[in-house]
Amino acid sequence: MPGDIHARLAALPAFPTLTGARVRLREPRTDDIDGLFALFADPRVMRYWSSAPMRSRMQAEGKVEEMREAFERRESLDWVVADRRDDLAIGSCTLFRFDARHRRAEIGYALRSALWGRGLASDAVAMALDWGFRTLGLHRIEADIDPRNEASRALLLRLGFSSEGVLRERFFVGDQATDSELFGLLAQEWHGRRR
Repeated sequence: MPGDIHARLAALPAFPTLTGARVRLREPRTDDIDGLFALFADPRVMRYWSSAPMRSRMQAEGKVEEMREAFERRESLDWVVADRRDDLAIGSCTLFRFDARHRRAEIGYALRSALWGRGLASDAVAMALDWGFRTLGLHRIEADIDPRNEASRALLLRLGFSSEGVLRERFFVGDQATDSELFGLLAQEWHGRRR
């Protein structure tokens, strides 16, 4: 059902917390700085990112502040992915670039490399997708990845996304031009898989 996405975002009384069997998506906190620094300073995590790895803890402090301010402006939802057992930050999952007219947004995600291969990123992304489609009334969610990132590609395909093409040399990471592969998922495809 169509609705004003910006009005729905503005009406949120607080940062939404989503809880699954193994992970929680919650608001960023000051005590997440070290966990987020470990995440975004890891060259393995950042290998296919559109920016270089963090080099100082101050960058992680700034990241937490940016995440909070983006929510205050309702420009993005930058969830911290936390382990349900100890609530420590192990990743991030973001809905951003909201387009109210076309009921569209983008999703991004990252997970500590020591935890890869356990399905935790899939769990986190699935919760964010479900929330975006059901709560915000999004019609389409897009993801944009480096096509060499086979693990991310497999995650998106597993969740029902379709590859919609490669944009050649779209980003520079340092001095290297990299391609970008666009994926899309429609609300009816998501709901059809969840029945």
